[in-house]
Amino acid sequence: MSLSEHPDYQDELKRLLFTKNYIESIIIATETSKENYREKISEAFQDLDWLDSSLSYTNILTNAQFMERSAEEVRNLKKIRPKPYFARINFKHDDRQTEEILYIGKASVFDRESQQPIIVDWRSPIANVYYDGRLGDVEYKAEGEMYEGFLSLKRQYEIVDGSLQSYRDVDLTTNDELLQDSLAKSSDNRLSEIVSTIQAEQNEIIRADLNRPIIVQGAAGSGKTTIALHRISYLIYTLGQEFNPENMMVIAPNRLFIDYISDVLPELGVDRIRQTTYVDYVQDVIGKKLKVIPQEKKLVAIVSEEPKIAETIKWVTNFKGSFQYQKMIERYMKEIQASFYPDEDFAVERFRLMTARKIKHLFQDEYNYLPYYRRVERIKKVLQGDVRRKKKQMLHKVQAIYEHKLDVALSIKEPLKRRVKVSACMDEKETRVNQLNKEIRSSVTNYMKNFPKQSLLDYYREFLNPQTFTRLSEGVLTKNEVHTFLNYQETLLKKNQFEVEDLASLLYLQHYLFGITPELKARNVVIDEAQDYSYFQFSALKALLGTDMFTIVGDLAQGIHAYRGMTDWDILVKKVFPRANYVTMQKSYRTTVEIMKTANEILDLMEEDVPKVEPVVRHGVKPLFIQGQDRQDIVRSIVDKIEKDQEDHCKNFAIITKTERDARELHKAFKHSNLLETNLLVEMDEMESGKVVIVPSYIAKGLEFDSVFIVSLDDRYTLTDVDIKLLYVAMTRPLHRLTLVANNKQDLLLNWVDEKLIDFQVRA
Repeated sequence: MSLSEHPDYQDELKRLLFTKNYIESIIIATETSKENYREKISEAFQDLDWLDSSLSYTNILTNAQFMERSAEEVRNLKKIRPKPYFARINFKHDDRQTEEILYIGKASVFDRESQQPIIVDWRSPIANVYYDGRLGDVEYKAEGEMYEGFLSLKRQYEIVDGSLQSYRDVDLTTNDELLQDSLAKSSDNRLSEIVSTIQAEQNEIIRADLNRPIIVQGAAGSGKTTIALHRISYLIYTLGQEFNPENMMVIAPNRLFIDYISDVLPELGVDRIRQTTYVDYVQDVIGKKLKVIPQEKKLVAIVSEEPKIAETIKWVTNFKGSFQYQKMIERYMKEIQASFYPDEDFAVERFRLMTARKIKHLFQDEYNYLPYYRRVERIKKVLQGDVRRKKKQMLHKVQAIYEHKLDVALSIKEPLKRRVKVSACMDEKETRVNQLNKEIRSSVTNYMKNFPKQSLLDYYREFLNPQTFTRLSEGVLTKNEVHTFLNYQETLLKKNQFEVEDLASLLYLQHYLFGITPELKARNVVIDEAQDYSYFQFSALKALLGTDMFTIVGDLAQGIHAYRGMTDWDILVKKVFPRANYVTMQKSYRTTVEIMKTANEILDLMEEDVPKVEPVVRHGVKPLFIQGQDRQDIVRSIVDKIEKDQEDHCKNFAIITKTERDARELHKAFKHSNLLETNLLVEMDEMESGKVVIVPSYIAKGLEFDSVFIVSLDDRYTLTDVDIKLLYVAMTRPLHRLTLVANNKQDLLLNWVDEKLIDFQVRA
């Protein structure tokens, strides 16, 4: 049956037309209101009496707020205008007589007169029925209450530029069909369109308890990134007017990733929240630009250095991110705290205003909730207050002494002697009072010099001083380990360089010593690619922010920085986020069964047991191996294959190399060939629209493309865990096509893969 023959077709056309017209009328009315508010603001400015402006000023503020809300409403309506809704449910509450027909979209639209919903926001409680409910008896939760009812219809629409293209009624069978249709699309709009095909397990994570942290172990392609962003969107919806974008932060693996997700953020209404990287955020917090060695350089060193050197790098790196290293920093903080205890009482001349013991009590007990230097500031204010209160008393006592001396001088009978004595007494009194006033003015400043004054970096360098470090590492490290660590660190200190692993220590020291400025605080944090973070990075961030409201998503199988990051989530759950919900997602919605089977075979080469990915049943062509004789041959083969893939509707392409060195070499080869314009992506680069991307494997994490080429020039993959994970990451980037190009299949570990899984194009 064609779409036009469906019994509801005319009704659906009328409904869409009505919705579009209503949205248009609201946009026009709101923009007119906005102009009215602007005129009222202009009038209020003209009436503004700068001597008595309270009423006019209030009018300006009120109209400005209304205008801002109007502008926001117009922006939201214009966003949804091309596709007002994507689904419909027919639902009857058990306690009501009539069935409701509800249309679900990315934002709510209500009839301004009746307040009846024209479009229901996908984040609303009742929309949960669409995502979670099968046809029949269902329930949903709203404001702590459970509501039951009967779901008789779930329908999904394809609306393009305001035109109804198709719709299908959803049951278990068609739900799979709809999902596969969505997955078969280009990656250009998959991120923004996921809201219409959110699966039950994904929906559960998005709507999980917002008052608890959540840790998601999600397989490659499971949608964990978009789920994390949709969870923020759901939180924003739930908070409503209480939402403050400054209270939320997304920490991405690199700036390239921030650029990659930038298109979907406005769609979800989360574009105003802070998006940063761990390195950038730490530098913002400490107020210093550091020479931070990119973690990719260390990864390359581990892969390419002699085994003994590589093991040293891995051990030091792992230790810096460990629970034990954090404990050493805490020992150090206790030593620093002791240096803040004063030895002297606070006194002005012979007047003792506060004992050293009392000041120690203030620092150690009264203000122990504050960072050390803020405690010092608080103590300074207390001392200043004490001086102000007792100034008169001190001056009075001194003056009383000289009043008595003056009385004695005045009692001298001999005039000349009396005059000399009185004059000397008056001069001495004036000098003494002036001296006391001077002492009073400088007393607090002088006393505060007893407290240490060092920069954050000075403290960290002191921690790494051989004597200090050796003392603090007692019972933690052996002598040989201390020697190895200090030798490694000496090179960095000489060059004034820091590693990513040092940043957790700096953040932790900042927390204890100086604290964080309010504008850099966040109450809700999302961390993506979390498997590459160390225990200490999480712990330091949680301590600094004073919240455990984290959404943490990652995949241990993609832990290419496992030498410093997470090898399992247990320590994070037990020691850092004990309240966390922990969930796993092993279904991959990104790539085809054929590609995923090949990637799983590579994952099988790992020594550790890693959960296998379960691909959603979407079939495609087998991965293709092309044997390239030289760089020119490789470039020509890639160009030919891209042209074929474009005929199969692939729109965006990535060429993934093992290392940056290979990426640069390949980029150079393409330039010389003049056959194809490519966009080389390393840490600081941005994607250029319309160009084929060349990217090292360790930067490709989290990205996805229609067609991916994995190329080995000089840097081959070996059977080390790091190389296996790098290759696995690269293999799980494509949606539809995977092509592997090398001089021989061993360079890409394909000699370990079942030959039936791959097509081979070998040169004669």
